[in-house]
Amino acid sequence: MLKKVGKHYWLDIRIDGKRIRRSLRTDNRTHAIHKAERLRAQLFNQHEKKEIGFDEFCKQYIEYAWNEKPKSALKEEQRLEIIKTFWANEFQIKRLSDITPYHIEQLKATLKSGKLSKGRSKDKDNKELSKATVNYYLQLLRGIFYKAIDWEIYSKQNPLKKVRFYKLNTRREVLSRSQIKKIIEASREISRKPLSPLQKAFYDLVILGINTGMRKSEILNLRWKDINGNELFITGKGDKNRSIPLNSEAESVIKKQPRKNEYVFDIPNRNKHDLFSRTTRKIKKRSGVDFHFHLLRHYFATSLVEKNIDIVTVSELLGHSKLSTTMIYSHTDKERKKMAVEALLK
Repeated sequence: MLKKVGKHYWLDIRIDGKRIRRSLRTDNRTHAIHKAERLRAQLFNQHEKKEIGFDEFCKQYIEYAWNEKPKSALKEEQRLEIIKTFWANEFQIKRLSDITPYHIEQLKATLKSGKLSKGRSKDKDNKELSKATVNYYLQLLRGIFYKAIDWEIYSKQNPLKKVRFYKLNTRREVLSRSQIKKIIEASREISRKPLSPLQKAFYDLVILGINTGMRKSEILNLRWKDINGNELFITGKGDKNRSIPLNSEAESVIKKQPRKNEYVFDIPNRNKHDLFSRTTRKIKKRSGVDFHFHLLRHYFATSLVEKNIDIVTVSELLGHSKLSTTMIYSHTDKERKKMAVEALLK
């Protein structure tokens, strides 16, 4: 906008919400118009040169992630690739500053529908992603925008502040003993006639998961150097260290593994995001249980609580950073509540 202030004309414009005013040093309107056009173009060019492209920023962020948090870097890189492809195809987004809450809401809806999960761990019927999985994508975006702000290459408010995350049910899904037996049997059958190194070891992975409560990634990345006698030393989520004693079943699983390399389980592509998907579908089909590997960790925790193991010990075994996270497992389920009130009548 051109306006006269005192003797001279001034250019008064906004670029990405920032107000910029410059004196044109003339009282002649015609001269002011020509000078304003040149100055306006110059200011916009300077602004665009300063802005970083979204692809370029993602490269810088992933380089940072591999240096600072290598355990999660691969997963973040894979998710960012999906996000970049979606925004490039749907909205032709090129710069970091182009991204608005609207674009994030569209990404959120498309992720939830399962349309962006091609080739990922999903059923063939284009199954929706879980709310928790979609939230992981949003958490990643929130983190990278805050990092861009910290690095002073992004001057706007974090757009994730205006996007609602899905509210999750904190009640843990717990397998019954009969379901666990079905999963063990299905795993044993698959390991007897394996189609891959993973399937050959899957029964052992299940038994170890049930008896240690270790996360899938922790088991797959377990090294021989992490074992001292009958005790494991794990660096888990958030680089939190913990030790896990081995009971006889877990110890027998470890001892039967051949020493082929530094890893206890010789499984190729151990960090591939959908490594378990085909085998998990087989387990579901053979056992009739809606199975995913993390349920073994829930079963481990719930079994300890049911045997009156104190919650602090359970928390330490699971490697939780907050005791409140472990407290979820101390909540009684519907059947146990029913048994409790029935006991009043006896």
